[in-house]
Amino acid sequence: MKAAIKLLVSAAAAALLGGCATLLSEDVQELRVKLLCKSKPVPVSCTARNALGSWRFITPGSVEVKTDASMLEISCKGQSVPEFKVSVPPLPSWQMAGNILAGGVLGAALDTYTGAGLRYPENIDINNPACE
Repeated sequence: MKAAIKLLVSAAAAALLGGCATLLSEDVQELRVKLLCKSKPVPVSCTARNALGSWRFITPGSVEVKTDASMLEISCKGQSVPEFKVSVPPLPSWQMAGNILAGGVLGAALDTYTGAGLRYPENIDINNPACE
């Protein structure tokens, strides 16, 4: 009987911990973006887009985006800078790593599917292709 109770408690704990990044992580993330021309920041107008929306901002600067499992597409254009685009992939977060250890593969799969276990890099430095 004691073994059955321990098993039940362990199963309940694993179920509660599964998907932990889904419960703990925020759905909005602040990113710092710089467009560089020969290692110097250049002010340009940019738009960041993913499956959950689009956000306009000026570099160098910050932008708040909704985190998602999709690529973050950043397009920029300035007076002396022709329009160009870069793609930024979401990366596994520390919450997802903890979830793999505590909640197992099922919780990690849920976090990947919902995008909760993924984050974009906090600092994005873009080298201007026109300066190369």
